[in-house]
Amino acid sequence: MDGNLPWLIAAGVVVVLVTLYIVVRVLGRLRGLRGFVRSQDAPGTAKAAYYGAWIYALSPVDLLPDPILIDDIGIVLACVAALEQMARRRRSAVTPPRERIG
Repeated sequence: MDGNLPWLIAAGVVVVLVTLYIVVRVLGRLRGLRGFVRSQDAPGTAKAAYYGAWIYALSPVDLLPDPILIDDIGIVLACVAALEQMARRRRSAVTPPRERIG
């Protein structure tokens, strides 16, 4: 067992580092939606989802207490998907369809 301990520690460190990288990328995507959420015509649900995801991601209280942050990633990804869909709908409702040329 002592011979495997360094490998187990190294594997654990790699898993934690990869997870942190994913969390940073996902939170970056969430931050990119800040302009949509701050616009005047953004729905209240978009604002609630945006700020709720930030609060949950930065909160020390988790649904699943784990070092891998699976629940944080899942909640923030769900929020990002919902906000991106709302932004696409809002954009398509505001901009008229383009005319075909040719």
